Amino acid sequence: MRRHHQILLLTIPAALATGLVSCVKPFEVNVNTPEPIKVDLSMDVNVYQHGLVEKKEAEAAADFRAAMDRRRNRMSEIQDLKNNRLVGEGRSGLLSLRNRPAGDYGDYVEKTVEEENLDRETLMRHEAAEKGTDLAEIRDEQWRHWQRKSFPGEWIEVANDDGTTYRWEQKQGVSEE
Repeated sequence: MRRHHQILLLTIPAALATGLVSCVKPFEVNVNTPEPIKVDLSMDVNVYQHGLVEKKEAEAAADFRAAMDRRRNRMSEIQDLKNNRLVGEGRSGLLSLRNRPAGDYGDYVEKTVEEENLDRETLMRHEAAEKGTDLAEIRDEQWRHWQRKSFPGEWIEVANDDGTTYRWEQKQGVSEE
């Protein structure tokens, strides 16, 4: 019982203190300001779409690989057209239709040259972007490359002596460029 009295003696003062505190009127705090608070904000909003760059790069790489594959698959067709003197290597790094055959075969030749040029264009643009150089520079490199790789008798576009005009001629022998 003695323990019970000790607990009672401790609880009574705590209850009295709690009662007294709850009767005291709380003090007021004035949070009003004589003038409104002015806030100046300055911010930049940057919107990013993550993954878009990677997606474009992946698509460009896929286009590049597909163009390479298509060119590889039509390589013998292009060489046949060159051997038959129907197409030539132009100064833009693209094929030019020199003599269009009549009928369906002419349509086939035209379509094949267009497809080849689209793929060459894709590859040249990719190379220019990869090297960080001008597309005109890549076109010039490709023109000179295809001139060197052409066989005697194939049509190639060459620069005249003045360097500003061009002419078509059939390649004469192996050049030492």
